[in-house]
Amino acid sequence: MTILASASVNLFRIPTRIVYGRGVASRVAEPLAEVGAKRVLIVTDKGVRNAKLLEPIEQALRDAGVTYDSYDDVVPDPGVAEVDRCFARYRESGAQAIVAVGGGSSIDTAKMAAVLATNGGSVLDYVGIDKVAKPAAPVVAVPTTAGTGAELCVNSVIANKAEHKKLVVISPNATPLYALEDPLMTVGLPPFLTAITGMDTLVHAIESFVCKNAYRASELLALEAVKYAAEALPRAVKDGKDLEARDLMMQSVIMATLAFSNTRLGNVHAMALPLGGWFDVAHGTAVAVLLPHVMAFNRDSALEKFETLAQAMGEEADAQNAVDHAFRLNEQIGIPKRLRDVGVRDDGIERMTDDAMKSGNIAVNPRTTERADIIALYRAAL
Repeated sequence: MTILASASVNLFRIPTRIVYGRGVASRVAEPLAEVGAKRVLIVTDKGVRNAKLLEPIEQALRDAGVTYDSYDDVVPDPGVAEVDRCFARYRESGAQAIVAVGGGSSIDTAKMAAVLATNGGSVLDYVGIDKVAKPAAPVVAVPTTAGTGAELCVNSVIANKAEHKKLVVISPNATPLYALEDPLMTVGLPPFLTAITGMDTLVHAIESFVCKNAYRASELLALEAVKYAAEALPRAVKDGKDLEARDLMMQSVIMATLAFSNTRLGNVHAMALPLGGWFDVAHGTAVAVLLPHVMAFNRDSALEKFETLAQAMGEEADAQNAVDHAFRLNEQIGIPKRLRDVGVRDDGIERMTDDAMKSGNIAVNPRTTERADIIALYRAAL
């Protein structure tokens, strides 16, 4: 397949500086020295602390003479109140930078606390595109999952639990200064969390590759991310100590995130956020269950690209093979087959559809999508 660049003008931006490799988490003091930070706040969750993943980072900070305080009360799908509490701890500690260690929830909490540190106000002031006027306080992100890409992307997702919505802040000023992409930090991740975070990466890559905003640079990155994830994810789920698989998954995250941060996504992500808002479905689970159904919906609108996806997944170049591979992969790595299996009810479809149709991702999905289509996709996945 010949991958053509879009005729329109394309902007490719990488706000975050990326350091990749086994053991790079222990170099956390180096970027802090660059910004002159002598006191930092570590933002994480209790699971990361209990897994002792903070020990090499805290030791590196002590060795460098950097004083630190910790906020380890991050919760899944953090809301505005959780960000406010994290920011209050940042302010009280006198920190000059944040070290975020964990998955997407920890990193997004840190990103938004850092935005409040320099911009003031509330998270609600920055919902939407390019509403963060000033660069956030310095954040060094150390992901412990190969999945969300929160450490690199311009998006931050914060829950508004009272209204059953996920709020998205999109701004290059709300990104970490550095991302330390260390595969060793993901080795202890349990199989199911490896599966759902890894599927988030695969969905990022697939949706970026086929979306209407794709262009040559984004397509090349996304396609390589698909190849790496399709090979490595089943291995990483089967054996968390497979370092080559963990390496490939972390590289897949980097490539997929750089791709979708510059293109947007599609129907899967438009539909996934309401699932989290209304039924508390974990984001990785939501996108994984939805993916093959949305691929089947989109297939005939991007046949050549789906043939290329099939090849990247190790199948013969037939568009349907890509769809079938996604169904089989979910089953292989233990993803629930139906949304009903994770508590989603039919009576929520109308409300979720209303929210999904407000997403900008609908407009760039490869197949034009109407409200009735989203309803049908939810029901197919239910």
